[in-house]
Amino acid sequence: MIPPDFIDELLARTDIVEIVDSRVSLKKTGQNYSGLCPFHTEKSPSFTVSPNKQFYYCFGCQASGSALKFVMEFDRMDFIAAVEMLAGRAGMEVPRSTNVSSEKQQQRKSIYNILDQSSSFYSQQLRHHKEKSRAVDYLKSRGLTGEIARDFGIGFAPPGWDNLYSELAKTNLERQLLIESGMAIEKDKDNTSDDRVYDRFRERVMFPIRDLRGRVIAFGGRIIGDGKPKYLNSPETPVFHKGRELYGLYEARQRNRRLDQLLVVEGYLDVVALAQYGVNYSVATLGTATTDEHLDRLFRMVPTVVFCFDGDSAGSNAAWKALVIALSHMKDGRSARFLFVPDGEDPDSLIRSEGKDKFEWRIDQAMHLPDFFFEKLLGEVDVDTIDGKAHLSKLAMPMIMKIPVGVFRELMIGRLSEMTNLAGDKLLELSGAKPGSSGYQPAIVAVDQPPAEGWDEYSPDEYDGQYDDYYPDQLPQSSDLANKAISLLLRQPELCNIVEESHYTILESAGGCGLLLEIVRVILVEEIRSPVLLLAKYQDRVEFTLLKQLAEQEQLLGIADLPDQYLGVINKLRKKIDEKVSEELKRPLVHKALKDMNEEEKQQLRDLTVRKATNRPMK
Repeated sequence: MIPPDFIDELLARTDIVEIVDSRVSLKKTGQNYSGLCPFHTEKSPSFTVSPNKQFYYCFGCQASGSALKFVMEFDRMDFIAAVEMLAGRAGMEVPRSTNVSSEKQQQRKSIYNILDQSSSFYSQQLRHHKEKSRAVDYLKSRGLTGEIARDFGIGFAPPGWDNLYSELAKTNLERQLLIESGMAIEKDKDNTSDDRVYDRFRERVMFPIRDLRGRVIAFGGRIIGDGKPKYLNSPETPVFHKGRELYGLYEARQRNRRLDQLLVVEGYLDVVALAQYGVNYSVATLGTATTDEHLDRLFRMVPTVVFCFDGDSAGSNAAWKALVIALSHMKDGRSARFLFVPDGEDPDSLIRSEGKDKFEWRIDQAMHLPDFFFEKLLGEVDVDTIDGKAHLSKLAMPMIMKIPVGVFRELMIGRLSEMTNLAGDKLLELSGAKPGSSGYQPAIVAVDQPPAEGWDEYSPDEYDGQYDDYYPDQLPQSSDLANKAISLLLRQPELCNIVEESHYTILESAGGCGLLLEIVRVILVEEIRSPVLLLAKYQDRVEFTLLKQLAEQEQLLGIADLPDQYLGVINKLRKKIDEKVSEELKRPLVHKALKDMNEEEKQQLRDLTVRKATNRPMK
């Protein structure tokens, strides 16, 4: 059995807008997103997704639930398969437990609550404390407005050892929660006096760190005036792990209907200042170097990540470390770039002096990963000599082999080949690497497992028991004709445009066409023209293995013949549907003579005759 606290953590690390938007076309409407409901037929949108509540609801058919339930119903997965799929996306390993207890889950909820109270306390202090001017003057000196401070929930931890503790620790439980949440420190467990517990944050400007559901999970505090450490972060807690969280990610999602790229900077104030000037897509690591978990989260949301570092040697070294981590995440369709700000500047000061347009021009000019990669290595070798070329190959190939199998890796090998005058296959051979090794292999999620015993009673409070014992037997199976159409689209996605939308609507009544229609919808909505990008859309889905096989099928036809072939396949699918419908309508009339039919049945027969005569193939 899967522990409930793992499900809660999984949902906390899963963005429902991202999950739904990859399957249903959504539009931003106020604070929420809306679109046509995928669970019933409708002409006007009644389906709503709330990024704040991480919840979906249809006003038409009353379908509702979390990201987990959506995946179960839309993708027709059983509970275990859906959990494993979402966990794979989040980079989490699904635990198994024989003793499911709600104690941990309740502890996490209590910690979220005390952190929310702490955030409210700090916000109040920024507005009302007698020494608030120290914090306000500091924020103004950094060019920040009251509005941006409000949007990011910035607060003030006043001087004194126990301001927060005295305000919130009314009971022994609250006292313990302040310690467990990292907001208070217990200096001597053997001392029973009241003064052994004190506030972690004192005399600091406070920046709440939020998860994707908008819940406060930790804080960062910047000292006012002199003192060390300059920045202080919350410690690791049951709800906060700094190696995978990013400051400003929640706010970036709130401020952008659809993110195309994210800018990774180094400090809280950089994020806030950039947002104030209209660059609403920056995030910051929390006092750590960029990690695999950071990049997993970033690249699941956007295809392009831009790293911003100081232009000095320390910034260059930090950028190189980020590049090395990024290599294993560079699947086809992704891009990593590196922006170096002038010496003595940071993003905060730079955007204040130059403005948004000039700063975004700098982002557009940022170095692409291959350029930075080879520039860095070429600085260490002399490629005009034979031994220099050998050294370059020795340095570069092990890192290039970390890149997932695909076009990007082949192009990197090709570029190294030009520099060393060695063929790509020779570089692979001499490096000891086997073609296809160290590359990305999609996780195959089993979908035919029975649900774990007892999970039909799982019902987190915030989702009001909306799992409904939904355990379909298997994913919908595509028919041979539908698979043929899919294989053609995987070769030339724009083929779907030659068929009128009404004809696709007809296919909705056919069994085995669900995956085909979904792929058509993805191509049309996202205007996909690249077969590689289309296949990449499904790399974390259970259908990936089938699609990869269909994409690799040998096509005997040339490009010029593909449109006729595609039309032919769609026509055959429509013909099969029509024959099926005709048979179902005709069945009650088969054993009746014309003279025994009533007028309604005679009209049905005439309609069938006309239907058959007018069923012409598309051209």
